[in-house]
Amino acid sequence: MAAIDPTNLDPDALGFGFMGGGLLVETKGDQVNVPAVGVMPPPDAAVSLGSLGGRDSAALIYGKDAAPPEHLSSISLRELFGRLDPAVSARAGRASQVIEWFLGHAYCGRCGATTDPSEKELARNCAACGMPHYPRVTPAVIMLIEREGSMLLARSVQFRAPFYSALAGFVEPGETLEEAVAREVAEEVGLDIDRITYFGSQPWPFPSQLMIGFTAQHASGEIELRDSEIIDARWFAPTAELPMLPGPFSIARRLVDSFLQRAGVTAQP
Repeated sequence: MAAIDPTNLDPDALGFGFMGGGLLVETKGDQVNVPAVGVMPPPDAAVSLGSLGGRDSAALIYGKDAAPPEHLSSISLRELFGRLDPAVSARAGRASQVIEWFLGHAYCGRCGATTDPSEKELARNCAACGMPHYPRVTPAVIMLIEREGSMLLARSVQFRAPFYSALAGFVEPGETLEEAVAREVAEEVGLDIDRITYFGSQPWPFPSQLMIGFTAQHASGEIELRDSEIIDARWFAPTAELPMLPGPFSIARRLVDSFLQRAGVTAQP
């Protein structure tokens, strides 16, 4: 991936552009598609995202005051999860993170001079001090804790809907992922855990995170809410009657579904 001339884009390439807080898409009834570059407004800048399904794709960058044209709709990535093909949805998430980085590093964090996009790699280079600025991903751990056949789920004040999910938190400097898992669980609900096991990972473009999933077993302690962001946490048995859960596109839901599958239970959508 690298910056490309926005005036020399392939009109048939898939264009991943954001305006008004959402991805520009074509809608027809319930069908949603990412449009070709040729039907999108000319961008201020562009970054190549490589091939997708045999077509080139690019992140299209617009000014903050740009407004969606009448023939396209601006829909948030969260709303588009499950409506777009998974590969297209993943590419949209990548485009979102690339654009966030591109705009956020227009000036050098070391000396304050302007930076220029590289045409050879995904970087913005400072001509004044020589500092290259690459996209950065923030690692976060998410973990499903089990105890005697039940799973720990919690509600956060940050959740837009009243659903319960696995605990999660950011990795701190100098920590291993396993240390971050144990620390976050202790800090949020006061439990000691063991048998921390890697589950999987998921890029999370809100704005630029990598969610790294784990399972773990309760070792000692009782639930004690220690983080002001957690408003409730409980042990849930594997039944079909569960609280509202995260969407199926998330690694949080994959963790829950894996637990339920091992118990022979299918959760409600």
